Amino acid sequence: MVLRLIITIDVGVEFTLAGGRMTVQISRKDITSDELLDLQSETRFLKLPVAPYLDLLGITPLSSQVAIINAINNPKYRFICAALSRRQGKTYIANIIGQLVSLVPNSNILIISPNYALSQISFDLQRTLIKHFDLEIKRDNAKDKIIELSNGSTVRMGSINQVDSTVGRSYDLIIFDEAALSADGRDAFNVALRPTLDKVNSKAIFVSTPRGKNNWFAEFYDRGFNDDYPEWASIKATYRDNPRMSQMDINEARSTMSEAEFRQEYEADFNTYEGQIWNFDVEKCIGDLKSMDSSKMDMIGGMDVGYRDPTAFCVIGYDWDKEKFYLFDEYLDSERTTDKHAVEIQKLIEKWDIDYIYIDSAAQQTRFDFAQNFDISTINAKKSLTDGIGHVASIVDNNNLIVDQRCEHTLKCLDQYQWDPNPNLIREKPRHNFASHMADALRYALYSFETVATGF
Repeated sequence: MVLRLIITIDVGVEFTLAGGRMTVQISRKDITSDELLDLQSETRFLKLPVAPYLDLLGITPLSSQVAIINAINNPKYRFICAALSRRQGKTYIANIIGQLVSLVPNSNILIISPNYALSQISFDLQRTLIKHFDLEIKRDNAKDKIIELSNGSTVRMGSINQVDSTVGRSYDLIIFDEAALSADGRDAFNVALRPTLDKVNSKAIFVSTPRGKNNWFAEFYDRGFNDDYPEWASIKATYRDNPRMSQMDINEARSTMSEAEFRQEYEADFNTYEGQIWNFDVEKCIGDLKSMDSSKMDMIGGMDVGYRDPTAFCVIGYDWDKEKFYLFDEYLDSERTTDKHAVEIQKLIEKWDIDYIYIDSAAQQTRFDFAQNFDISTINAKKSLTDGIGHVASIVDNNNLIVDQRCEHTLKCLDQYQWDPNPNLIREKPRHNFASHMADALRYALYSFETVATGF
């Protein structure tokens, strides 16, 4: 292996950004964004100094990139979550960090992307970086997206939907690229990948533009601000933190995007999600409802029956005096039989003294089984999709639906329920994803309940 990099290394080099400190938001006080910190080689994560390496690439790092490097180098932090707008070089800096780790012999790096196409971007970047420094490659497997260097280090690319193929080995570094684009990242990390970070000082980086706030990426980002998670650090940067962005670029983006899309893509705003169907006010409409008296409310349930998809059930009370709906409880599961679903829903019926249950009219067999075997009566829900969505919007957008803070599936649904962006659709419809099941249950309940139901 030929390492031109090592010839030019000066351990004492610091890199200072022109223009002074930027406005990058950083959760931990000992992480800076204005210069690359010169940490002792025995404690820092990246054993080779970063500044000379970037200089060889001809890169002047943005303040957000400096912050990420300083965070990953700090021995206090194992998990770095970076919410970055467009034009921040998220994927590029993550791949650079990955390659710096690979220069240490016998290191293992995993770069996880939401899908095959995005994993190809990282694969091509790694190839380009390797070529730039004339590194000797022992194996380059384009099919499996594995690169093995002659020093024994391996860089492996993978996707969330094939995460099982990446387990069975220990990693020094795992990078989640465009993390928020995948709905399954939490389980992929917690169940499959975190156990593979079993080496001393092994770390993970999560980089993405936000996609709403009730999802796993937002949850991981919030950990960086929580003292209960001392190993986590979070970074946020917007277009304002990139001095290379011209006003002309910004004006063009504003003119070609909706306000929500601009805030999402250029402001890295967690509170907006382009294509979001319901405008749920998180600050005003989430509460602790466990001690609220529901005895004088009309209690209703909405049920979306899943066969291959999850079965979803929500419990809602309507306060006639306040003219508000309160969502007290929920149920969502895809791994149970009809009978097991019925047992769990029966518990909720008894707990909340539910008066009416509105169910998908297409689920007649489930209606029959519930009535025959469990004495659970249900009512065919009003099914009009667009009218139902509009009816729910009239409630949600006016802050007349209050959701208990423990109902995480409902909160995700309200945040992530999204119009299908396919331009070839004849008629607008919601995207079918993890959020749509509870959204259907919610719609059946609220749209069907306009007055007190009296029968089938």
